[in-house]
Amino acid sequence: METKIQVLPEDLCNKIAAGEVVERPSSVVKELLENSLDAGASDIVIELEGGGKRLIRISDNGCGMNRQDAFLSFERHATSKIRTDTDLFALTTLGFRGEALASIASVSRLQLKTCDNGDGLGQQIYAEGGKIKTVVELGMPQGTVVEVRNLFFNLPARKKFLRKEQTELGHAADVVTKQALANPGVSFCLKHNDRVMLDLRREKGIRERVAALLGRSLLQDLLPLDRQGGDGLALTGLISAPHLSRSATSHIYTFINGRYIRDRVVQHAVMAGYRHLLMKGRYPVVVLFLEIDPAQVDVNVHPTKHEVRFRDQALVHDFIADSLQQTLRPSDWLTPVSGGETHTAVLPQPAIAPAVPFPRSPDAGTVSESSANYVPLPAESYQAEKSFSAVVNNQFTHISKFSEPLEAIAAVTQYTLPGSVADGFFTRLQILGQYHYSYILCQDGSDLILIDQHAAHERVGFEKLRHAYTAGTVTAQALLFPEVLELDFNSATALNENRQELEKLGFEIEPFGGKSFALKAIPQLLQGHDTTKLVVDVALELERVGKTGQLRESIDDILILMACHSVIRANQALSTIEIKALFRQLDQIDFKANCPHGRPVVQRMTLTEIERLFRRQ
Repeated sequence: METKIQVLPEDLCNKIAAGEVVERPSSVVKELLENSLDAGASDIVIELEGGGKRLIRISDNGCGMNRQDAFLSFERHATSKIRTDTDLFALTTLGFRGEALASIASVSRLQLKTCDNGDGLGQQIYAEGGKIKTVVELGMPQGTVVEVRNLFFNLPARKKFLRKEQTELGHAADVVTKQALANPGVSFCLKHNDRVMLDLRREKGIRERVAALLGRSLLQDLLPLDRQGGDGLALTGLISAPHLSRSATSHIYTFINGRYIRDRVVQHAVMAGYRHLLMKGRYPVVVLFLEIDPAQVDVNVHPTKHEVRFRDQALVHDFIADSLQQTLRPSDWLTPVSGGETHTAVLPQPAIAPAVPFPRSPDAGTVSESSANYVPLPAESYQAEKSFSAVVNNQFTHISKFSEPLEAIAAVTQYTLPGSVADGFFTRLQILGQYHYSYILCQDGSDLILIDQHAAHERVGFEKLRHAYTAGTVTAQALLFPEVLELDFNSATALNENRQELEKLGFEIEPFGGKSFALKAIPQLLQGHDTTKLVVDVALELERVGKTGQLRESIDDILILMACHSVIRANQALSTIEIKALFRQLDQIDFKANCPHGRPVVQRMTLTEIERLFRRQ
């Protein structure tokens, strides 16, 4: 009787495995580089022809293999990395499946040269379409050379899916870049059609390797990160200040125990660390290395090993996000870099330079350079000021009073943040005036500082409200007539589970039978807004993505809305007292260089840049 189920032949199994492991030439480069690094190589040369479609040759000075191991390396699931199933959860190597060489050989013409000793006697094995054709001994130094020619020569349908030479080369170079970032102590040389494209020497640390691969000009905007956490977690690397961003995620490099990963949880944690610091559609430049107990992460969930699964996903997510926030929190990158590539942690006292006084009556005064008090101006000085102000008064306005004096500020400054500083970067700036009733002009040494007054106060308002939310002191306003919310079962469950968190925001929500809820109170500052729709949207979001990190984001969005509608607007005149009050508040909060939407609060123009505008440089 003929059976319907059959055991597939070995060559077909290898081709199926190759379909999972070998997608394009860059996949071959990745697998062979991992083998070289696992072999302890300190020098690796990658040679490509035709973007890797014609030739991929990788040479290393690793430990090499003896004759028997060289033969076994062509067998499926043959590996030196693991012995038992428990080894899968104690992995310290990049490769472990034992499929790479067999899979690559099944879809190419592959030659392996290897030597495991200093005597110079090695082995050369040639395989074609997965079958070994020749085996000879040869002289060579210790190490391994793998040569892969005519990829997919026996699978023309798959070969048609390969892209142009430059496209495939770009993918291969990206793989080399990632491995080079993870291993600064290893030299890498990438050649294409006999032309050197990358020549990276061994480095002691990550900064020089980043400079060589991503550009030295980036270093001055990259902040060092080094954080230790519980449960054996550690995070190191370099992250960009918020003003350095990209339009795609291409410059987010994340590694776990030395392995490059493209993981949804880790990427979300990185963006959570930059939340309210980057504008929508902008992404940071980061090179991050997470060290974690191998037993706490499963890297065996995808053939390419790009995706992982954490035992405690929330713990890892929050550790990464909090580490980034703590590194970005001091806002030390507000201070200009001088004479080097590292940012100073101390904000220097701005130098005092002659400033243009604000036009006032002869009985008024100007701001003292050494205090916040007003100093009377001589009558003769006043006439000179009048002539100057007549020229610039259209845009560079005098300081006048608020139409609603300090009321907008008071609405969100009734709370004091812990750990506030009395004397910081903003309070030490020399105030020059206000431009277009929207931007505050200041002087810091010889630099001109421009401050967006709405973005600045929006950040102040958001941080104060977020602190008030955490402390449970957000003021609520009872509704005269409660509004009934009708939800589906999943959304109702999510909302019911998080009612306590929403109450801390000022929303009072009570069950109203079945899947219905009664909205009885809303945050005082949201009167007049469609809060019913907002609560329903939050419930739907909670139902869709779950609780991890998302409730905080939804609440932050509400806080941003509340702050935006309760702070200083553009096109509002500010008095000197109000500007100084705003500056004191900025120095009392974290993340002061960006508004919650990610827009910059501060821009700096050096004297050199200004003189260049007037052709004086």
